[in-house]
Amino acid sequence: MSWRRGASLFARLAGLAVIIAATTGRLPHLVMTQAAISAFLTMAVAPLWLLDRSARQPVRRPRVSIPAFPAITLIAAGTIAVQLPAAVSILSEGGPVTGLALSALLLGAIAFWSVVMPPARIRGIAACAYVVIGGVPVSMPAMFLILSQRDLYAGFHAANAPAIGAMNDQQFAGFILFAAVKIAIWVVASCVFFAAAGDAAATDDEDGGCPVPVPPKLPGWVLGLAEDAPTIEEPGPIPAPVSHREKVGTP
Repeated sequence: MSWRRGASLFARLAGLAVIIAATTGRLPHLVMTQAAISAFLTMAVAPLWLLDRSARQPVRRPRVSIPAFPAITLIAAGTIAVQLPAAVSILSEGGPVTGLALSALLLGAIAFWSVVMPPARIRGIAACAYVVIGGVPVSMPAMFLILSQRDLYAGFHAANAPAIGAMNDQQFAGFILFAAVKIAIWVVASCVFFAAAGDAAATDDEDGGCPVPVPPKLPGWVLGLAEDAPTIEEPGPIPAPVSHREKVGTP
């Protein structure tokens, strides 16, 4: 088994285990818990889930592809939705609703990463831009949690008072989300960039080095002037010598 298959299999088992553990409702009732689950599923499990796609056997039915913009919308909507105060209260209780919500979040993240993971539909600088732009809306919940001056989860914290304090729970959750998004975006964007650089270097080697620029096409009249111009091998006609009488104008 290759390391790609091993990492992909581990990610799938880990993602399934986290979703099952969340459905039990026995995890700590903290905003940090939901932030860690969301970050783990979207930024670790989803990209690793697709790591072995290039090594799989081709299937008969065509692979369903989601365009870039809807894929960004899916992961952004899912990440924001699971961090809403009402959603955190429901997901903390566990049950089938929690399992369905987290499964939908994971599917949206897989759709997002499938655009750039091999076999990628976007490559090179476009893929780097896609990953960076996609990380902006995903980072929005983290920024709200970190910069907010009041407890956004007052009702949830009233029912489940955290030992570390309500504001600390909220801000730590924001830092978990922010760190996970930035690390995942940096790693994937770097891999895409170096892969594009390697492809460009391989193309140059096949061409025998750096590509030689094609000279511009000249119009026909310019080429005609070049043909009529005298060269060193073929000097122009030498004028006949003028006699002394012709110079002074005598008959």
